[in-house]
Amino acid sequence: MYHYRISDQVPLKTKRLILTPMNVKQIDEMLARETDSMLRGALNEMRRGVSEEPVQALWYTGWQVTLKQNGALVGLVGFQGVPADKTVALGYVIFDGYHGNGYAQEAISSLCNWAFGRENVYFVQALAGEINEAANHILGKLRFYRVESPVPGQNRWAIERPASEWLAIYMCIGLSIGLALGSSIYGNMITGMTIGLSAGLALGAVLDSQDRGARKREHAPKKLDEITPSGKQYN
Repeated sequence: MYHYRISDQVPLKTKRLILTPMNVKQIDEMLARETDSMLRGALNEMRRGVSEEPVQALWYTGWQVTLKQNGALVGLVGFQGVPADKTVALGYVIFDGYHGNGYAQEAISSLCNWAFGRENVYFVQALAGEINEAANHILGKLRFYRVESPVPGQNRWAIERPASEWLAIYMCIGLSIGLALGSSIYGNMITGMTIGLSAGLALGAVLDSQDRGARKREHAPKKLDEITPSGKQYN
């Protein structure tokens, strides 16, 4: 089993932001000064997960979102537990005074990319209230798509790990190797190119097929169109 300890993780950096996972002490410090009941509930859940599952803590903790420019704390983003059925659930908050700057979009994109680099994670899901125009707009801009939601009044959005491109990669590699072999061994670049492309095509097709098989889920939610109940489309 892969370990996802907080102490092993370096901060994630984007163009304007730094994302740093919180340990138990940092969560406690934030709890001590937080007055919002919903955020306190989320922080308590983070603390419980980090305490009970220290080797998987990165899937439970909040990642502090700070500005590169001055270190200001602008929000939190994080997952709500270890991957299940190749899917993780994401939540986020941007604090008052920092809305409208694109920080949520930048932070979510970075953490999704991190998740897709981990073993057996192919989907990220997030909930947004049906009347929360800003949250729905952000997720739509990030190319999330809507799926059936188990929570009344909440839109559930999902994004999938980008598909493998091994076919194109290995065709290019095969072409390069084939051209070299064609001129040095066969004395005919066309022959070498044909052999190289065929080998690259075969290997790339196998790897792409394996990737498609690996992302199949037991209980995939039904995909919906991207029209919200308010009639607006996010794409």
